[in-house]
Amino acid sequence: MEPLSLEARVRRLEDEREIARTLYRYAAWLDYGPAELLEDIFTPDGRWTRAPGRRGTRSFIGHRGFAEMFRDHTHAPDFFHKHAVMNPVVDVDGAEARAVSYLVFICEHPDGPYIRAFSRCTDQLRRGDDGRWRIAQRTAELEAWADRDFPPGPWKSLPDIVE
Repeated sequence: MEPLSLEARVRRLEDEREIARTLYRYAAWLDYGPAELLEDIFTPDGRWTRAPGRRGTRSFIGHRGFAEMFRDHTHAPDFFHKHAVMNPVVDVDGAEARAVSYLVFICEHPDGPYIRAFSRCTDQLRRGDDGRWRIAQRTAELEAWADRDFPPGPWKSLPDIVE
């Protein structure tokens, strides 16, 4: 196999960096908004799914689903919390990519901050006609959840599938 050209290697590094930035934006915009920025992280037909496991399965589909996802979640300044993306591993194949990362949900509490949840996230991404990478499918494997009363848990008022 012939080695990649310098141009191809730089393009791959730029793609990997932009994909990581997409994952970081998802976390920041879920915490602070606005909703339109969170929606734009996903393709118009995008899907977010919590895999079966620690809590029930849940899916948000399309921009309307992501608007509801955002609306029914807590945000600053009413509640301060952080979704922290860690260890993204990105594989790019042309205009498609796969990323695996960890997401840690850190919340405020009257007794002090605590880790509410952590997940392993697998994302399928596509590069749009505008050159931006967006999530086409996110699968969140919730590995731990702390049932605490503060802040209120997200999405309790929504059905399991929101489109």
